Amino acid sequence: MSAPVIDAEAMAEFLDKAESMVSNADCEHWNRVLTLRSQSVLMALRDPEQSLRVVPATARINSEQKETWREVEAPIREAVEKRPEEVIDILSRFGASPWLWEWGTFWLANAFPEDYVWWSRWMYRPDTKTGSIALVVTDPGCLTVEPPLLYSQILQAGHFAEQVLEGWRRPSFIEPPFRHTVALAMVYAVYLFTLSSWRLTDEFTQVLPPFPKVVANLLGISRWEGYTVAKSKSH
Repeated sequence: MSAPVIDAEAMAEFLDKAESMVSNADCEHWNRVLTLRSQSVLMALRDPEQSLRVVPATARINSEQKETWREVEAPIREAVEKRPEEVIDILSRFGASPWLWEWGTFWLANAFPEDYVWWSRWMYRPDTKTGSIALVVTDPGCLTVEPPLLYSQILQAGHFAEQVLEGWRRPSFIEPPFRHTVALAMVYAVYLFTLSSWRLTDEFTQVLPPFPKVVANLLGISRWEGYTVAKSKSH
């Protein structure tokens, strides 16, 4: 199994398109929220209801999925707080569904952004072999592995991307270790907008959300801001 290698030229092309549609203020805002999220993530994780709502994949899960989540929520929360290296093993042992991998790695990656990567649906979907990582690795075939190994590949790709972006200082105003997350969200947003322009008429593409909002939604920023607003009102 080959290690994932980021195609720097492909990533640069995506970022050229993306950065023409975002402002410095957008990037500064995202950086502030991601920094705050990383600093207060353990407090939010201890709130079971909110710990579901702030992660896009689990914001509206059904009752059956919620029962599955309850089985794994406590051991993952404890692992994130005390033994982060065990989170992936726990998800693997439970045979976690994609949405549960997204939930568990969200908290892991936000608690330890220098060490872990959030495996979101837009980052990579094994069933459709789509996602931002598939768009910028030199050999997408390296992603055709079982979930535990796949997470390892995604983790390596994320770290590789962070190194490339640090050398470029791109995206501007985004600090490490959040650069790879923002950059890969930008890559996927460009892909979405390009795909929409091919498939939809001009009339429909004009009602798409603004590009910066799409990036923020992919990053889960609006959900986190909603959580912080709700918490401030409750005190």
